[in-house]
Amino acid sequence: MHHIHTHYDNLQLTQNATDAEIRQAYRRLSKKYHPDLSDDPDAHRIMQIVNRAYEVLSNPQSRAEHDKWITMQYLQQQQTVVQAQSITYYDTEENEEPHYPQPKRQTHHAYQTDYFSTHQQHQSSYKRILMGLLAISVVLFGLVIWQGWGWLQKTQLLSLIFHDNVPTQQVNVTENGEFAPTSNENESYTRPNTAPNGKPFPEDSNYVEGYPVISGMGNGKLVIENVRNSSDVFAQLYEKNSPQPIRTFFILERDQMTLNQLDAGEYFVRYYQLDNGEYLDSESISLVRNQSATIYLQRGKAPQNNP
Repeated sequence: MHHIHTHYDNLQLTQNATDAEIRQAYRRLSKKYHPDLSDDPDAHRIMQIVNRAYEVLSNPQSRAEHDKWITMQYLQQQQTVVQAQSITYYDTEENEEPHYPQPKRQTHHAYQTDYFSTHQQHQSSYKRILMGLLAISVVLFGLVIWQGWGWLQKTQLLSLIFHDNVPTQQVNVTENGEFAPTSNENESYTRPNTAPNGKPFPEDSNYVEGYPVISGMGNGKLVIENVRNSSDVFAQLYEKNSPQPIRTFFILERDQMTLNQLDAGEYFVRYYQLDNGEYLDSESISLVRNQSATIYLQRGKAPQNNP
């Protein structure tokens, strides 16, 4: 059987890779092939493949469907090999038909008829199994194409809306965690080592110590995705038309974080780019009770070297 190319191959992983290994592989390949960071003329195409692979494997449901698709492909190969094997009948002098009396010859012919009938039934069963596997493969392949097309449309739409029209501004952050614009845009910027309240940033994407974590009565979830951003961020979640943040957190570049126990409502994220000091507001998104949604964080402008 020949090897089937999968999303695990695109991330240079084995099929039993852990979630942490998947995230590490994605971050490593993003730093190597991201168009903003790589001189490789094929970086854009490679990055699209890497993004698609991470999109599938980072989601438990889509990863399970991809694993089923891989299993079906190998089963289909095995069935094809079985069908391709020919059946050879050997006739020797030792197996020549003896001269039995007439009744026994009739019994022998009856046995041959039963044998070939059973053989034909087995072949028919193999064909039905093969057709069933092919039908399942087509359905799974269609699901993968459908999900990939939806992801591509979403990515292109977000790029058209936010890539060239994202408002950017240099800011200071108060001790209460609120963002405030600076008066001098030409002032040199130094990346902070701690949050505005003086607490160190966590080593992984997580809530910042010292800030309140306000939980609602609902079970809604927001996935804050910083995968498309090449900067670590200090971020706060706001409910639209409310001046106070309800969650304050830190997300590594090319990573994401899930916020749980949220009520239904309209939310947006105000985030502070730690590599160049600009702050941005994400798009606002409506969260339905007991469901999940995703907010995407993106870079507004490329970082500049300080003089």
